[in-house]
Amino acid sequence: MARKITQVLLVPFALSLLLVGLYTAAMHAPAPHRMNVAVAGPQAHTAPLAASLRKAVGDAYDITTVTTSARARQLVEDRTVAAAYVPSPSPGDRAAGTASTAFAQPPQPSGPVLYVASAAGPTGVTTAAAPFTNTAVQQHQFLQVRDLVPLSPHDTSGTTTMYVAIGLTLSGYMSVVILTTAFGAALTRRRAVAALAAFAAVTTLAIWAIAGPVLGALHGSAPAIWVTGWLTVMAVGMGTLLLSRFCGRLTTLPAVGIFMFLAMPASGAAVPVDTIPEPFRALHDIVPLTSTFGSLRQIMYFGGDNIARYWLALVLWALAGLTLTTAYDTFKARRTARRAETAPHLTPLPRPTASSASH
Repeated sequence: MARKITQVLLVPFALSLLLVGLYTAAMHAPAPHRMNVAVAGPQAHTAPLAASLRKAVGDAYDITTVTTSARARQLVEDRTVAAAYVPSPSPGDRAAGTASTAFAQPPQPSGPVLYVASAAGPTGVTTAAAPFTNTAVQQHQFLQVRDLVPLSPHDTSGTTTMYVAIGLTLSGYMSVVILTTAFGAALTRRRAVAALAAFAAVTTLAIWAIAGPVLGALHGSAPAIWVTGWLTVMAVGMGTLLLSRFCGRLTTLPAVGIFMFLAMPASGAAVPVDTIPEPFRALHDIVPLTSTFGSLRQIMYFGGDNIARYWLALVLWALAGLTLTTAYDTFKARRTARRAETAPHLTPLPRPTASSASH
């Protein structure tokens, strides 16, 4: 009994170590690595400033120059750059967007302007602004920070899309783990896919209702949010179904490790992806959580721009999981059939009875 208890407790033990180890390794000391920022203005003015900044920050920031403040604002709104610095703004430049609540604002703005978009990731705004804040201080100027895409007043922490993405991901792998554990071999692949598709539809609707109409924290196109949720549950669920073919009752461990513990820092949902170590950055475009979080953020704050690429990634995850599971099941069935065909030739002769042995 003691041995069985130890074996069972190995799963929560390993999950605890994975949680602490991976999260701490990825996010204990976020630091920018080639974070994209821009400097706007006439080339004669911006080139020396950009060169000075590159010398000061090294590889921490990737600094580009643009000739107009309008172009700088467009880059920020498109999330091509995390921040854009305008050293000599016009009155119109000072009125763009809204005053950032994350920085003290000058009572009478006269210095440079920095454009940010807190909806793209509030935790990254301070990091993106750091080199320009230092520049303004060195020049004895007060930096005016303008937020071009501010957070919703109902989502002031910017965490709603992250928590919804986590909930959808959890629904995907936990549903398959519970189904395969409860029904075992009785759960055929067809039944599993059908159950998961129905579960995904209902669960996504319930999650949207709680975060949206009930709490008022999630906004945007309800059909687009539903599609994102359904695709997420199917993508993660199909991946977990494939894992169950190899891991059996231990499927929880690799499923949580891949779809949550690795995916959370790699997705950029908690901290900007360009502030985490390389092994996690390499996974950014691969893990499903990136597509789920990215889709929800685009729907809520950016009009659903470029959402198709996120949906495509989730579809590919679901199709890959289903295809590989089907291939595995087919191979296993054929191997079982071959063994059954050869079994009669290997059947041992019946042992003689006691009466026949006496004769």
